[in-house]
Amino acid sequence: MNVRRPIALAVAAGLAVLALAGCANQAGAASQVGSTTITDRQVADVVAEVKAQNAKVAGSTFDEKATTANVVAFLTQKQILEQAAAREGVTVSQGDIDRVIADGEAQLGGDRQKVADYIFTNVGLPSEQLDAYLRSTLLYSGLVAKVAPGVTDTTAQGKAAKDYLTKFTSEIGVQVSPRFGTWTGISVGPVPNDLSFDPNAKASASATPTPSAS
Repeated sequence: MNVRRPIALAVAAGLAVLALAGCANQAGAASQVGSTTITDRQVADVVAEVKAQNAKVAGSTFDEKATTANVVAFLTQKQILEQAAAREGVTVSQGDIDRVIADGEAQLGGDRQKVADYIFTNVGLPSEQLDAYLRSTLLYSGLVAKVAPGVTDTTAQGKAAKDYLTKFTSEIGVQVSPRFGTWTGISVGPVPNDLSFDPNAKASASATPTPSAS
């Protein structure tokens, strides 16, 4: 790995799927990706994990609206990537995830929890979602390699990924409950050069950034 770039960028900058505003406590589906439903219960469980971890940070505040937006976006884009990867034959093993974590431990000078804390600070996802988040970043990288083979320019890679995912999500159908926001389609930015951790990266202004609209 030659370029030290925060792993937070791998999905956060690579795939922004929702413009989210507002939340509610109605029962039902938060979003639908093809035949797979992201339930309110799933969203609430992850939000609770974020709230619990946030409470351990001295001087921190908890924004439930922003957290819910971030979680709905994460769970929705995670399912999009899972389904796209399955179609394209892209696989990620637990060993692949463990290697990224080990690399993060070496770069950050700590253990798994320090890697999880890094992701929490920069992406707003709790320790319990570390493996799921890293799996999504690796699936995304694998998809880029599939849809843009031999392409090294990050802008061109991003365009290829956007074109593919836009067509893919149109085919399978993606819906978001109006209680959480509006589906705006895929917005893909430059692909990171690697999955490195930056021990000197500055924390984001909020532990729960809301994904940008396309």
